[in-house]
Amino acid sequence: MSKSKTKNNSSKQFFSNILQAVGAGVVIALIPNAMLGELLKFFKEDNQLLESVYQLVVLIQSFMAFIIGVLAAHQFKFSGAGATMVGVSAMLGSGAVKITSNGFMLNGIGDIINTILVVMVACFLYLILQNKLGSLEMIILPVVIPVVSGIIGIYTLGYVSNVTKGIGHLVSSFTELNPMLMSILICVTYSLLMVTPISVVAIATAIGLSGLGSGAANMGIVAACVTFLFGSIRVNGAGVNLVLIIGAAKMMIPVYFKHLIIAVPLVINGIIGGLIAYFIGIQGTPMSAGFGYTGLVGPINAFNRMDGDPVINIILLIFGYLIIPFVAAFFVHELCKKFIGNYSDDIYRFEIPKQ
Repeated sequence: MSKSKTKNNSSKQFFSNILQAVGAGVVIALIPNAMLGELLKFFKEDNQLLESVYQLVVLIQSFMAFIIGVLAAHQFKFSGAGATMVGVSAMLGSGAVKITSNGFMLNGIGDIINTILVVMVACFLYLILQNKLGSLEMIILPVVIPVVSGIIGIYTLGYVSNVTKGIGHLVSSFTELNPMLMSILICVTYSLLMVTPISVVAIATAIGLSGLGSGAANMGIVAACVTFLFGSIRVNGAGVNLVLIIGAAKMMIPVYFKHLIIAVPLVINGIIGGLIAYFIGIQGTPMSAGFGYTGLVGPINAFNRMDGDPVINIILLIFGYLIIPFVAAFFVHELCKKFIGNYSDDIYRFEIPKQ
């Protein structure tokens, strides 16, 4: 019984380490572009320095898998060499590097689910092989771990990507419903998916989600961000809360997976966000659907597609993206604490990976 309990604790700690690395890695990789990307787009014309900065913050995103791999290895207290092996494995198997007839090329951020799978394999291999090969360790491990993990990732990528495609088909079916119901269902779906390893941008681009459907998806991202912000604000430091204000709620993946009861306020705020999208008429493009208010991508795209007085439209968007979601999320959070027994501020505590 004792051995079984120890094994369960070890497995739980293993998955916890991976999820903590994913949460931190997503922030490190995506925050530079989230903070500077849209701003640089406005000012980089005819300015070589700003153009270079813009290219760099976009490029940083492509190394997300490598960053997650290194952070996961750090969580397990691997050596520096071990950390680089896991990082390289993640990069090779994530889909972020595409093999073409002309050589290798970067291909976005890859698939986060596949990245997690590859990192798990690489970390497991390192755990069982380290200190077992004597003086041959530094010769064998750099070959075995990246190659085996990378090959597994390359072959699982197509199957794992089908998960995203399947969810995309589900979201696409919502667009055949009446506009209000469609807005609510898409917004709730995106609110729930935002804090999972599934790429919400990939879903939107795969099905060409545009118009009101894109606007509703955008509000789903807002719903997820404000849900976690009001849960986090009393238990986490200013840095974590600032990241949530910016809109990078994906960092809370480990928090969400540990406390799935958070789905309740996510659904409620998603319903509210869907109604906001419908009544204000928030629209967007497939590329803007997964950004929420981050970098003002959502509001700018919505504003460009609104008719009527620009001043009135700006006021409506301020209410739609900021005032109503924030106020609603505050009350939803307080009501959940009052009526749901195991729901509290403490379940939103984010564990920063140990230095």
